[in-house]
Amino acid sequence: MQLLDDAADDQFAPWDGRRVPVTLLGGYLGAGKTTAINELLARTDRPIAVLVNDVGAVNIDAALIKRRHGDTIELTDGCICCDLGQGLAEAFDGLRQRPVPPEQVVVELSGVADPARVVPWAGSDGFRLDGVIVMVDSQQFLEWEDHPKIGPTMAAQLHGADLFLLSKTDIVDPATVDAVTARLGQLVPETPTLRSTSPMAAAGFLNLGTRSGSSFTAVPDPSLFDTHTTTTVALPDPVPLAAVEAILDDLGPEAVRAKAVVRDPDGKQHLVHQVGRRRSIKPLPAAEDQPSTDLVVISVRG
Repeated sequence: MQLLDDAADDQFAPWDGRRVPVTLLGGYLGAGKTTAINELLARTDRPIAVLVNDVGAVNIDAALIKRRHGDTIELTDGCICCDLGQGLAEAFDGLRQRPVPPEQVVVELSGVADPARVVPWAGSDGFRLDGVIVMVDSQQFLEWEDHPKIGPTMAAQLHGADLFLLSKTDIVDPATVDAVTARLGQLVPETPTLRSTSPMAAAGFLNLGTRSGSSFTAVPDPSLFDTHTTTTVALPDPVPLAAVEAILDDLGPEAVRAKAVVRDPDGKQHLVHQVGRRRSIKPLPAAEDQPSTDLVVISVRG
């Protein structure tokens, strides 16, 4: 489990120190990333920013488009879709220049990109890494794994992931899905695998990083989690951070996500965030101030 506890330096940060969660979406060519992005933009009710390699490949309903300018499409619900043609640095700089931040950023990586190389950008000023989701094509994975060129690329992507999202499970027989799941467990045993039964379900997992209403711990409609359960764990207020870590350690491997806002005995607030094998407990900036919450946990059903 990776533990990040570096205090944010808000002196030069945009948006009064608020940090926007960044979800990195990786996976080899044809895994279904763009389809999931399309579904996310069509169904989200929150202003998010999506950074993609080719805006033209994202099939946005014309009725949702407010205006186009350059490589950016602005949607009527406040979402924006930006082309990564000029690179991540320019894309994140452009977001920082906006007076109002998006609630989440989703970066669709190219089919041959190594997510680990992009992670530092998700922690730049004004942003925090929400997690790295790598989509795995259940129809092609076992065949491509042994390919001399494709195999090493996929392996690098897998080792950079916090969560695997298995796609195309609706068109593959259950035995193959089970075989792919087992193989992923052999290759990277510490990373949980989620089975996406549809593009809508995949979009729901991407949407997990958003801030819904006034609570960091809000999650999308439970209908998106047909193979998962959502529970809450009561936390004392205040609570020592060591006690929070102990609770997270006891959740078990079936827990794929956990979020809470806690107050320590010194009165300082912290955002508790776990996605797959990644965990962070960071001081909550003043711009993100909110009451303490219970721990919300999303787990894979047995």
